[in-house]
Amino acid sequence: MANHTLIPLMTIDIALPVQAFRFEYTLVGRSDLPFIREFILRLLKVGNMSATHLAKFLGLTEKEVSIAVSQLVSLNEICLDNEGNIQLTAEAHKYFDGPSDNRPKITKLFEGTSTFKFDLLSFGLIRPYDKISPPLNTLRLSPETEKLSNSVNYAKSAFLRNYIDIFEEESISFDGVNDIRKVELYKLSDVRKNKDYNTRFSLTFSLDTERNSIERHSDSRFFDVDEIQKNLNEVLLSSFNTSNIQDIVSALDTLDETQLLDCFTPDGIDLTALAILAVKQSASSSGRSYFLGSPTNSANWSQLTTLIKKHLKDGKSTATCTWLAPSDRFWLMSNQSFSRTSELINATKGLEAQLYVPVEGSKDKHQELLWKKSLGSMKGKAIKVSEGFMGGSVEVILVPGIVSMVCFYLQNPGESVSIPFGFITTGELDIDRIHQNFESYLQSYDTHMEKRDYGPLVLSGQKLV
Repeated sequence: MANHTLIPLMTIDIALPVQAFRFEYTLVGRSDLPFIREFILRLLKVGNMSATHLAKFLGLTEKEVSIAVSQLVSLNEICLDNEGNIQLTAEAHKYFDGPSDNRPKITKLFEGTSTFKFDLLSFGLIRPYDKISPPLNTLRLSPETEKLSNSVNYAKSAFLRNYIDIFEEESISFDGVNDIRKVELYKLSDVRKNKDYNTRFSLTFSLDTERNSIERHSDSRFFDVDEIQKNLNEVLLSSFNTSNIQDIVSALDTLDETQLLDCFTPDGIDLTALAILAVKQSASSSGRSYFLGSPTNSANWSQLTTLIKKHLKDGKSTATCTWLAPSDRFWLMSNQSFSRTSELINATKGLEAQLYVPVEGSKDKHQELLWKKSLGSMKGKAIKVSEGFMGGSVEVILVPGIVSMVCFYLQNPGESVSIPFGFITTGELDIDRIHQNFESYLQSYDTHMEKRDYGPLVLSGQKLV
């Protein structure tokens, strides 16, 4: 697949559930000795000698040597031989691992308390550089109930299997131990669940033009973990909706979009033909050019924002922006798409933006709450609208007189995510026509005889945070 042409379609962020656990443990290891103590033992390993000779080698006074010698006698590390010279005891000889080892080390117990984080699917260690963040605007993975209820036991097992690697990853060290791999676990006293977290990673869906298929890839190490892959497949499969090909075809017909319509066959859509149309960047007779992927994908976003900023570059011009979000589960589901959308709506000088978000009806409190959570600082500029404009799977970004971008989210049979594609136009008549279609939709009535424009997502006086 490395030699295939991949056209990015959509990036979503995956939230991986994490728990922190507090471990109390005791290790046994070989520890280095203080300098003077080690030097005396090393000298005596070479041969027995008197206190006077020790003082000369160490550059100490006889009084200082006497204090050091007394300490080692009390530790049963040295004694006198038959000639009155100082020698190592049998116990001290054990400090040296072998004849070639000239540095003495003692076996020592180390007690420690550490907190480590593990994901709740594979119980792999969450490393210091893994990003911990709230799971907003993500596709959330879910651990099995049994693993969740017995997470302490799973974490304990993971620690027992990999404690050396965990210490290395977390840069945990112990006084006098130069090689962490030579310590052994003596006792695991306690394991307690501490706190819940989430870490996230990005997953990109791309069109493989040679295979005429949708491929997914990620640079994250989590993507290669079997347990995570399995759960991800299950969650993506559960998100599958029925095909909306007829809705998309009807919307294209409404907009007289013949070139995109030509990419459809009796069996569905010809992805290769769609890719060729987008890559060629050819303009139709109406002045439309075509793209693949969501509007916030880098190439598409650059094309859109360049046109807008060109108009606003003098700092004096102003413009209005009407942005209709699609009825698509994965819309705005990544840091990239959220930050780019927010920047254009909230931080573009001279641009007055309104974001229309689809709901089932004026009393759809559940979807309202979801939008308030996912939009963050943008929710103050959001307006509720009855879902279903051109079938519902359509995103419109429109700046009158400047540009209109229309993106269709096709749910292809057998695919777990939709395929975003569309056109961008700078033709004023074309922009006006799209604008009028949307305005007419807003003024029409839903099945409950209410106008489809349901008003602000956040009412006047309500808190925005």
